[in-house]
Amino acid sequence: MRNLGISKGCFLLCFALLISHAQGACDVPNFVTIKEDASGSILNNSIPIEETFTWNIIEVSGHPWSTLSIEIRAKIQEYFLSNRNNVSVSIFVTKPIDKESLLDFIGLVVTNVKLRISCGATSTVTDMIVIVESVNEFPPEFGKNYYHINVNESTAVGSLVYTISDVTDRDIDEADNSLTYTISKDLEEFDGTPYFVMKTGTSPDIMLQKVVDYDAIVASGKIPTFLIRVTVQDHGGRRDDALFNFTIINEDDLPPAFIIPNCDSGCTPSYTTIVPDGFRGALTNVTPAALKAVDQDKQHAVQYSLVRDSAGYHSAFRIDRNTGIITALSPVLSTVALIVKVTEISALQRFALANMLVKTNSSSGSQPNVGRSVVKETDDNMTIIVIVVAIVAVIIIGALVLALVIYCKRQREKMVKPGDVSSSQSTSRDALQNEKELSNSRQELLQSYAMFMTSSEGKGNALPPITTADMMIGTDEFKKRSRKRRKKEQEIFDGTRKYDMEADIDFFRQGTKSKIKRSTRSIKEQRLDPKYWITVQNGYLE
Repeated sequence: MRNLGISKGCFLLCFALLISHAQGACDVPNFVTIKEDASGSILNNSIPIEETFTWNIIEVSGHPWSTLSIEIRAKIQEYFLSNRNNVSVSIFVTKPIDKESLLDFIGLVVTNVKLRISCGATSTVTDMIVIVESVNEFPPEFGKNYYHINVNESTAVGSLVYTISDVTDRDIDEADNSLTYTISKDLEEFDGTPYFVMKTGTSPDIMLQKVVDYDAIVASGKIPTFLIRVTVQDHGGRRDDALFNFTIINEDDLPPAFIIPNCDSGCTPSYTTIVPDGFRGALTNVTPAALKAVDQDKQHAVQYSLVRDSAGYHSAFRIDRNTGIITALSPVLSTVALIVKVTEISALQRFALANMLVKTNSSSGSQPNVGRSVVKETDDNMTIIVIVVAIVAVIIIGALVLALVIYCKRQREKMVKPGDVSSSQSTSRDALQNEKELSNSRQELLQSYAMFMTSSEGKGNALPPITTADMMIGTDEFKKRSRKRRKKEQEIFDGTRKYDMEADIDFFRQGTKSKIKRSTRSIKEQRLDPKYWITVQNGYLE
């Protein structure tokens, strides 16, 4: 219906331009033009009051009045009003015939309204067409302010990336081909103008004009995202813009690669490991780096395998499909060349190859401790630790035993055993001899005292002189004997002293203790020989 109204309006407008506003009876024009945003008089004639003058709406945008609904007819009727006095008659447009609002209300594009006017004595009928002229009131508008578009890195140059299909213009007669599009950059860092362009000024199509390689963009340290700003403008100069974000999608277009220094994507990596002659186990020390590979597209996991070779080296080794660790199943006796294959786990199964050279100590000319398994190395270390600990323990125990023997020997040399018979008899004889010497000394003292008392000097109870007393208490010889006796007494085990030694249990179990010398302190005072007795009267010796 909208297209029909527009086409009919264009036809009437063109027809109106051709007939040059021919006039009918009562000077009524055939065509009248009014802008959609205007109001006012569309007819003002001098007609006397006695002349007949009538008007009514017979058609709206080519649609007969009778075919329109009551609601549409009532709405259209609101825009027109007439006025007549004694000398003239006028027809007015009371308010702007806004095409956009009428379209929203009645669903009809009002491009023209036909009025049938009858005037004069003969009631001459004239049709006057009121053409509603469009006005550029609104700018074109994007459907949204921000667009996010994914572009695969494999998209060919010149391909259509996106078609803008949601630009609208509320102005009814603004045709789509009257809109023009331009591209500008938004942020310098993400400038997408070198990559994307509009096909023509009036086309809403965005094209790719430069290759977008995801891996190259990431390798350069940039984010794989580009921004452009698109501006749309109508013929009246009104415009709108929106931001377009193109994100480059990584695709599976690269094989996996081994991570090894100084090896570009085009080279074949070479690894080397050196093991002892006859080695079996995991090859953990590999140069120049550990055996590891990744998917360059960072989309898939990878797995490892050994390539079959004509010499059959691969059968003597096993590789872990997840970690890439190679294990020697048979003793390695000479240099072995292996081919390692890494494959991405995907439908395409892209892969890469690497060389692994396994050498022995004899073939390499050196003795590096490389290529040994972790388990074997750990076992060797534990064996060495156990041996060292055992040697240290034996040395410590031997030193303790030797120290104990020396200590016991020294203790036996210091102590005097009670069971030593010869020593006991010798000390007993010395003790008896000392008793005899003491008894003789006492007798000599008493004799000296008695001789002093019977002499003239001893009369009157006077004490003997000091020299005499010295002589009486003992001579030098006596003193020497006494010192000698004391010295010997210190060497006699008489039961009155403490000794730093263990007790001899057998000694204490003996019935008789003949080996023990009685202490001189325990010997009772012996009586003097009767032949030396002296009878003293009245305090004097007789």
